[in-house]
Amino acid sequence: MPEILLQVCLDSLKKVDEAFDIAERSGYDGIELDCSALNVDLDTLFIRSVDYNMPIRSIVAPTLTFRRPLHYLLHGDVEAHSAIHIFKPRSIIFKVPNSPFLRDVSCFLFRDRLNYFKGLYGGSSICIENGAPAGSLKVPPVMDIKRVRDLAYDMDVFINFDVANCAASGFDILQAYDMLAPRVKGVHISDHRSPGSSHLVPGDGHLPLGALLSRMKSNRYDGTFSIELDRQELAGLDSGDLMVLYKELIGYVKSYF
Repeated sequence: MPEILLQVCLDSLKKVDEAFDIAERSGYDGIELDCSALNVDLDTLFIRSVDYNMPIRSIVAPTLTFRRPLHYLLHGDVEAHSAIHIFKPRSIIFKVPNSPFLRDVSCFLFRDRLNYFKGLYGGSSICIENGAPAGSLKVPPVMDIKRVRDLAYDMDVFINFDVANCAASGFDILQAYDMLAPRVKGVHISDHRSPGSSHLVPGDGHLPLGALLSRMKSNRYDGTFSIELDRQELAGLDSGDLMVLYKELIGYVKSYF
């Protein structure tokens, strides 16, 4: 049975307690920590992880953006390295960046960063996540899903398959999974409906998620699933509503395995 993780983006201590409490009571196997907007003490996170017996299995490293390049260069990798040393995650996820210009340079820098982390932590923990068009101008990622696959094989690292990003980029998720399957170590599961409606609650979009999960079972997939939902999907929900939703999502995924 694949492990199911709850992705969290923590910017306050209140959210830390709420996230770990909901994850534990809902029955998740662990936490996926998004470091892109992390604004809490890592030692506090470690204590909460022990208190709730909720390990941080996966870390999403900060991604270079042209809106905050200086912050990324000064703090991004420092935060990621600190989190990796403290939590010792099984997966370190690097999102393919988006770039409106100098795409070849961005690809080179991205590959160089992957090599750097691979040298420190080993290729078995490194995962590349396929991207999607971003911003009001819909700037495309510097690598499409086929180049992500080729890079993973070339560098002998793994892939974190983001289903909604795949759909937002115009690829069929079933065909894409068949192409990526041997290298997929993690999956970000969510739905997609239109360019402005992505990372939805499964069932609220148009993706054949059931067919995807059935195909993954037939391939004996044994990686992780991370529940990644757009913040707008969770707006207005209190802790009780969130717990019901997250329990239903666990049941939905596990029903196929």
